[in-house]
Amino acid sequence: MATELKPLPAPSVEKAPEAYDDKGCEDPVGPKNIKKTLESIREDALVRRQNLAQLRDWIAKHPHIRHCRTDALFLLRFLRTRKFSFLVASQTLERYLAARALHPRWFQQLDINDPELQHLTEIGFVYPLRERTADGCLVLLCDWGLLDPKVHTIDHSNRMHVMLAEAYGEDPVVQCAGVIAIFDLQHITLAHHGLISLSSLRQITRYLNNSFPVRCQAIYAVNVPSAAMWIVNGFVGFLNEKIQSRVRLFHNYEELAEKLDRNLLPQECGGKLPKSEHIKAFRGQCERYRGRMLALDEMDIDLDHGEPYSRNAMLDDVESGAVGSFRKLELD
Repeated sequence: MATELKPLPAPSVEKAPEAYDDKGCEDPVGPKNIKKTLESIREDALVRRQNLAQLRDWIAKHPHIRHCRTDALFLLRFLRTRKFSFLVASQTLERYLAARALHPRWFQQLDINDPELQHLTEIGFVYPLRERTADGCLVLLCDWGLLDPKVHTIDHSNRMHVMLAEAYGEDPVVQCAGVIAIFDLQHITLAHHGLISLSSLRQITRYLNNSFPVRCQAIYAVNVPSAAMWIVNGFVGFLNEKIQSRVRLFHNYEELAEKLDRNLLPQECGGKLPKSEHIKAFRGQCERYRGRMLALDEMDIDLDHGEPYSRNAMLDDVESGAVGSFRKLELD
């Protein structure tokens, strides 16, 4: 009988603690090619220690950060995502904290016991697949059409994706190897179109481009109805060029299997394990990290100033960026 994992303790959000938590500050243990992955993000033990020390000192002296986690597992998310470029990693952290303050409906109260989050989890709106790719990538599957247009808004979708990202964000292999996102759009109807606007897509992609501490390795859309292509192209148009180049469209899961090991997928999509097993594992992860995710709400940053991550700067950027650099995707 499998041993049930105990909930993890909540981390400190003191910006300058007397002692720092270095748990997880070692080489990740993962797939055979993990050394190659570490080389690709310019990581070794010395680089890791030096950058953690520098980032912690920067946080302690930051004039606008009031409360922030400084444990290694949290800060390495930003350093690994930005390949240990201290300047870019610190800017990403500033924007991450700002996004949390500006979008509380996405980031606050990420509690798996919340009725709305619990329901969307149980119906399989979005969940990670239990097995990873050979490189260690976490693969998430979202059936976007499962949102009920009469009940849900785009904020429900964003909140679920953020909860998933936070629940697995401390996994060292995920931090290094990254994430592949699959969006199954077969259940989208005309009613769902009313949930989405170019403004909302702009807000979401601004977070993905500048504030999201995850290495996005690929975004796959499958079963895309022709009427939903404007959503796909609108979303892709606001992504930065690097992420745009990693977006692919597929008619069905048979085509997707040419890019991704089909055994990873739910049984209902041609894989091995039934969807319910993937969802069960996701719920267990959210329960284990529940206290740590709720503690994120205690982090705080002042946004009333003239810096690029200020309230006015970030909101003005969204409002003025109504037109993206569109890269039109088509299904063959």
